[in-house]
Amino acid sequence: MPRWILISPLLLVIGAALWAGYASQGSCVDADGVLREPFHLLALGWFFVLAGGAVMVLAAGVAVFNRIRRRK
Repeated sequence: MPRWILISPLLLVIGAALWAGYASQGSCVDADGVLREPFHLLALGWFFVLAGGAVMVLAAGVAVFNRIRRRK
């Protein structure tokens, strides 16, 4: 099994961990009335989850292509 196929679950786990970090930190309004929230964790979480999904689709596409090519 190629190593790049194993990257997809790793990226998905990192994205889920970032979302969990966002949920655990929560948000608050400071004395000046400014909302303090770790929005960067949401963006990074989405990036890693979408990258993991893209790698997963690519891996599945390559596997299907190779299987079709071997049958001929």
